[in-house]
Amino acid sequence: MKKLMALVLMIVLIFSVVGCRNNDAQTTTTPAENTESTSGDNAVFPLTVTDSSGRTVTFEKMPEKLVSAVPSNTEIIYALGKGNQLVGVSVYCNYPEEALSVNKIGDYNGPNLELIIDSKPDVFFAAWLSEEVLAQLEGAGIPVMLINPTNLEETYQSIQDIGDIIGSSKEAEELIGSMRGKQENIMQITKGYQAKTVFYEIWHDPLMTVGPGSFINELITMSNGINIAQDAESAYPEYSLELLISKNPQVYMTSDDGFKTPEDIFGRAGYENIEAIRNGQVFLLHPDITSRPGPRIIDGLEMMAMAIHPEAFEGK
Repeated sequence: MKKLMALVLMIVLIFSVVGCRNNDAQTTTTPAENTESTSGDNAVFPLTVTDSSGRTVTFEKMPEKLVSAVPSNTEIIYALGKGNQLVGVSVYCNYPEEALSVNKIGDYNGPNLELIIDSKPDVFFAAWLSEEVLAQLEGAGIPVMLINPTNLEETYQSIQDIGDIIGSSKEAEELIGSMRGKQENIMQITKGYQAKTVFYEIWHDPLMTVGPGSFINELITMSNGINIAQDAESAYPEYSLELLISKNPQVYMTSDDGFKTPEDIFGRAGYENIEAIRNGQVFLLHPDITSRPGPRIIDGLEMMAMAIHPEAFEGK
């Protein structure tokens, strides 16, 4: 039992780093009372923002030095044209390529407070932090924004909020418009086809999948697929082989983590009874693209849609 709980915590941690941890609040931005200045594109300061944890943060002026501990937030900052203002990122911020050369401030085990404080950022973007770390950063006078969307609509709001904070409101609006347009196009392309049942593996021993409340569950639905675990009791449930065989999915997806191949999945005991295996419908998808709630998440949606309904994209 302890081993399973440790595995569940690890899965949640991995998905939180790529931006898939559940939250109760969305980020929102509102100009503070008695606004004094305008910087960037329609960004009015002082600016008060409510982050994903429900905290409110007020920025007296537009931040110039940025630190991001989350790959999705880093990608958003670059997409909005402010990547050159990043003075620190986590070791997992690997896209775009320019992010690789930015000073590193920590990993899964937590941010390096000394490095962050020494970089003197005007804002620190994270997905979640312990109360102790949060208190230390705030005590050092560093504004902290916890931005961690759990679905596509919250992702759009996060992009807009980050844009407002860093003075790229117009760029954020344009990016969101482009992403919404592509999302609608993908859903339009696939909606005329019979929905297919899908299983998405996030771990193999024990077998674990995505359930209601998970980002990938939403992407499967938007791709005109039916997640066979959509009625599970949690976002990342353990799933038995017997139940998998009984649900008999038409499409089998998993993350391309570099440790498994479609052949590995084809060769698993009992899997020969699954329709997706018999028909060769096994797909390894890039985890950064399908799990990070940032500009590339729509590419992840398209990857899923093409795996579920390849016939819909023929000639496109």
